[in-house]
Amino acid sequence: MGLLTKITQSRVLVFLCLILSIGVFSCSSDLEEKLIGTWQGSDFLFHKTEGPDLVLTINGGLEQHLRSKLIFAEDGAYQKFVGEYANGNGVWLVDKDLLFTKAENDFEQVYKLVQVTDTKLVTRHKVTLETPDGDLVGEITLTYTR
Repeated sequence: MGLLTKITQSRVLVFLCLILSIGVFSCSSDLEEKLIGTWQGSDFLFHKTEGPDLVLTINGGLEQHLRSKLIFAEDGAYQKFVGEYANGNGVWLVDKDLLFTKAENDFEQVYKLVQVTDTKLVTRHKVTLETPDGDLVGEITLTYTR
């Protein structure tokens, strides 16, 4: 293989790596831009993987989510409200298809971004709730609209 062929292959490889890295960053940037703004809770699904059957806890989560509002600001800050009451605030960032939040009390949560459009946001995250009957473990899928 000639020197010119090796140089050409090397340039093509560098070019492809550059294109891939730009694609990854632009995807995150596009997702971040779509997230910015106010989202209203519209659906809630809890999939239990272990623990007691606590229908009231699950139904309470649905009621609370339907009254919730999530606001993502351009500066990387977020606020969450349930009804008119503040239910947390902190910072957020997106990496590929994951949304990372860190609240002022240092609680960190990772959400899988299942769907993000201009009008619909669907996230999924793992949860463990301590109850008097034992830990309730599962996954919550949250849907928001605007």
